[in-house]
Amino acid sequence: MEEYNFDAELQAALSKKQEWYNSESLQELLNEYRLMHTCVKNLYECFVKKSLIQPDPYRLDKKISEIIVPESSPFSESEIPKVFGARFSDYETMLDFICTYFRFSTENFSIQTVKKLLDLNKVFDWEDLSMNSSRMNTRALAMTINNAKTNSPNVVQSMINDSVAKCTQSSVVISKMLNELGVFLRELFKGGLRKDLFEHPDFDKAKAAESAEAEQAEIRRLYTKVTGKKTMYTDLIAEIVEEDHGPDKERKQAAVLDRLAIKGSSKVEKKKAAGPDTKEMIMQAILALGAMAPTLTQLHAKLGENFTLLYQKKNTFFNKLMAALRKAFHISEKERVCNLPIKDAKTGTERTQKINVNEFLTDLSRKERVYNGIGMKGVEYQKINASNEDAILSFVNKQISEVQSIFVIINALDAYFKNEVDTEFKVKVKGMQIELSALRNSIINANKKRGEYASFKEEHAQMQKLGLSENA
Repeated sequence: MEEYNFDAELQAALSKKQEWYNSESLQELLNEYRLMHTCVKNLYECFVKKSLIQPDPYRLDKKISEIIVPESSPFSESEIPKVFGARFSDYETMLDFICTYFRFSTENFSIQTVKKLLDLNKVFDWEDLSMNSSRMNTRALAMTINNAKTNSPNVVQSMINDSVAKCTQSSVVISKMLNELGVFLRELFKGGLRKDLFEHPDFDKAKAAESAEAEQAEIRRLYTKVTGKKTMYTDLIAEIVEEDHGPDKERKQAAVLDRLAIKGSSKVEKKKAAGPDTKEMIMQAILALGAMAPTLTQLHAKLGENFTLLYQKKNTFFNKLMAALRKAFHISEKERVCNLPIKDAKTGTERTQKINVNEFLTDLSRKERVYNGIGMKGVEYQKINASNEDAILSFVNKQISEVQSIFVIINALDAYFKNEVDTEFKVKVKGMQIELSALRNSIINANKKRGEYASFKEEHAQMQKLGLSENA
């Protein structure tokens, strides 16, 4: 009876903790990764602009489907531009993959995944950035940061210092959250084994109850049959046996339940009883906008290259002559404009929209900077956070509408480039569907946050009209 009560309490605690991870903790972890990615991307772009590292020309075309930890093996200081540059580029790309494509739910995490993420978090020691570090990756990063700040304007130095400080903070928080998640996943594995294996019709409960050795033998006998090819963690199996047969099993069982307790849950319950913070709800939509910055930057880079190809003329004698004459007589290039066919997704009708290329790219660049500031919780974020809720909602509405328009235009441009670029240059056209898919998901997420806020406000207003209080 005692064991049954423990099992029932264990499964309830696991279910509650898993729900908490999926609804709260993992979203906080994702926000930390987004902040870190924004800062790392800022540093990477600064290093490239100052020619301190050699950029990988194919970095935006790399197909990533899993978490891969960059190399940490030693290299010489003379190789910093090339070797460190490649590793820091891979590091930024991996953070982008985690923020954009990795699903933050307990079902998508495993003990091995957490280990990989912890290893990724150790590729650079942000807490101890020293040019005398024994770890070459960290030493190269510290030296490159120092070189980047040398003779740079105050605004650039400030950006670098702020990015490094935020990376340090996020690195600590991410490491702490991953270690805690690892502990939970170990308990989830044990709880799943108890549920799936112990309740299997072939599991001999009477025999398993005889001794620790007998229970372990039963687990090993049925493990592959029940779990398939899942990794067998012998240390976790030993923990299960100790919790069932050890001399201090009651203490071990209590320790398991204590590890699964949601710390500060009483405060959470009080907050729920009082209702959510509506300002915080709408600010979540703001952060969702900030998360679009890296995707917009990638799209901007590809658009720039594709527009160059679109207006690039064949290398004929006549075209060379015309270019030389324009240069000799200081004749400016014709304004770059394209008449873009856009199909309405709902009606299927097609319309033509005139796009001024330079204006479009300038507007896109401006939006990148604003969203980047929001993602880093910089001045832009602080200004918005200081506004009232109506002003914030108005800003969110305007931004979502504008980003939806940008999405439609870039989606149409993706097909336009493939059709209109001269045949000899078509092979160089950069496809943008991966980034467009990420942008679409980000827009959906921001819309969802806005919808949750609007629904709650409407419901609250209706309750007030009816004379009902939240505590009734």
